[in-house]
Amino acid sequence: MTKRILFAAVAALSASQFATAQAPAPSQDKHVLNLEDVELNTLIEDISMLTGYTFITHPDVRRAKVSVISQTPMTTTELFQVFLTTLRIQGFAAVPAGKDTYRIVPRAIASTEAPMSGPGPNAFVTEVIKLDRANAMEAAQMIKPLLDAQGQVVANAGTNTLVVVDYASNLERVRRIIETLDRDQTVTETVPLTNVPAVEIETVLTRLQGDPSAQQGQAPSRLSAVASLTSNSIILRGDATSVERAKRVALELDATNPQRDHVRVITLNYADAEEVVPILERVANSMAMQRAPSETAPVAQTIAHHGPTNSLIISANPETILAMERVVTALDVRRPQVMVEAIIVEMSDDAARELGLQFLLAGTGGDVPFASTNFSRAAPNLLALTGALVTDAFEDPAAENPFREAAISSLTGSSGLTLGFGGTSGDNLFGVILNAVEDDTASRILSTPFGMTLNNATSALIVGQEIPVTTGQVLGEANSNPFRTVERKDIGIQLEVTPRIGENDTVRLDIRQEVSSVFGSVGTVTPDLILDKREIRASVLADDGEIIVLGGLVEQTDTLRDTKVPVLGDIPGVGRLFRSEGKAATRRNLMVFIRPTIVRNKADAQAVTQQKYLYVQAEELMREQSPAGSIDQYIREVLGTGGPATQLVQPPQ
Repeated sequence: MTKRILFAAVAALSASQFATAQAPAPSQDKHVLNLEDVELNTLIEDISMLTGYTFITHPDVRRAKVSVISQTPMTTTELFQVFLTTLRIQGFAAVPAGKDTYRIVPRAIASTEAPMSGPGPNAFVTEVIKLDRANAMEAAQMIKPLLDAQGQVVANAGTNTLVVVDYASNLERVRRIIETLDRDQTVTETVPLTNVPAVEIETVLTRLQGDPSAQQGQAPSRLSAVASLTSNSIILRGDATSVERAKRVALELDATNPQRDHVRVITLNYADAEEVVPILERVANSMAMQRAPSETAPVAQTIAHHGPTNSLIISANPETILAMERVVTALDVRRPQVMVEAIIVEMSDDAARELGLQFLLAGTGGDVPFASTNFSRAAPNLLALTGALVTDAFEDPAAENPFREAAISSLTGSSGLTLGFGGTSGDNLFGVILNAVEDDTASRILSTPFGMTLNNATSALIVGQEIPVTTGQVLGEANSNPFRTVERKDIGIQLEVTPRIGENDTVRLDIRQEVSSVFGSVGTVTPDLILDKREIRASVLADDGEIIVLGGLVEQTDTLRDTKVPVLGDIPGVGRLFRSEGKAATRRNLMVFIRPTIVRNKADAQAVTQQKYLYVQAEELMREQSPAGSIDQYIREVLGTGGPATQLVQPPQ
């Protein structure tokens, strides 16, 4: 016969208190629960009445029946835990759905909605466990069989964490097991070596581990070996068995008789063998001098290099050979590179204005009165023109006339507006010339020379021309057998830089930057040239990729030239006829910036190369150059491959 729930108040529970059981029962109230083969919905209704909680049930709940029998009075909290245990046995779980509200769902659904905390050991909860040493993937496989049938465990290899969903009572056991697995059970041991270099032992032990991916059905080795060059020792770390086995192998290899090994051939990967030989000779001589006189005379040492294979051949006693190998290992390393970009900006604005008036009045008779104004900066030269006209009138036109040549040169050298008139009146000769010039020149020069070089190596870049500069000239008697010596001089942009990478990716740059050009000739008679030159020599510090100013010049020059006839040129109004004026203003702004970029590996080299290559491609697109003449087509035809922009690093599949 089915029995209903019997509520017996152990603490003198009165009828009035029983009537108020629909509200949350006080914690001091205790109840006795007796059920036999009742529907689960009936138990849920009674627990809701006693605890005051709201329950939302799944449709499958109505088909379940339960039996609960107790003789010991229980508090409301204990009664709720019995309720959760009953749900667990029946394959259900209570999932929080709000304040004092729970959803009764099958465990398969509860495992996907479990909160981070629950109301007791029989609640479905989720916990995130961080592993410090153990592998999360391996730990997940080990604890999976320990979980409930509906429990779940997910491993995150990136963060080395586990996400476990199970009953709170079972999670405590899982947590203790994971703590045991996550302990560091490795040992570390240092093995000093006498005869064999530690680097060779490190290579041997590493190769003995093999490729873990090729060891089918075997756990990957947890042994690591690191060579100490200063003490010629090998440091082993791993489980005790692996460390002991590796130690035995290292000691057996180190037991080689040192008297048999007097010659060593070392092939260098990055350093120049010829440059390393003098260093090794000094180190070997220093070791020989420090050896005690009572020691046995050492084997005659020889250090040579083989250029075609870039190798060192060392013949010495084993102690010297070990020292040489340590030195070579420290020197034969891949040196980073530095790409140095110089940005040169030069802006100038030159303005000039000239206004001059020349006149001449002369007679051609016996007594020749003469008056003229002539200014050296004005062109053409009025006196030269007058001399040419006068001599042409009295001499043979076919004869050589130096005045005519001077007049022609004066006319060809004039610029701007030239107005004049002249003539003769009886025996009088007169002429007037007005010359007006205004010149305004603005320029903007932007150049970016750059070069890449190894750390502590010098890079030199020259973009320009070689021009002849006269250094000497000899003429014989009567200007016979002329002889002139000429020196070729580089004109253009020159960049010499030696980078030195320091701490925190700072770069010291020893720089020589020069920008030179031909300004013009000294004069019309001599072929000597005037050269413009801007040069900076400096040592600066810059961070990787930082742009800093290297130097510059901001200059403004205003020039006023006034040439006049004394007294007459100062007369107001009329004095303008006896004066030549010129004004010039020059403004120049020159700045040089520098940026070093450290290139340590293949990816860095590809990045800087692609950046410059894409710039060239962009220039071709702006000029609408045909694909047949593009740099991509040229590289494909010559090298048979795509350009740097197409050789991007592809992510692993």
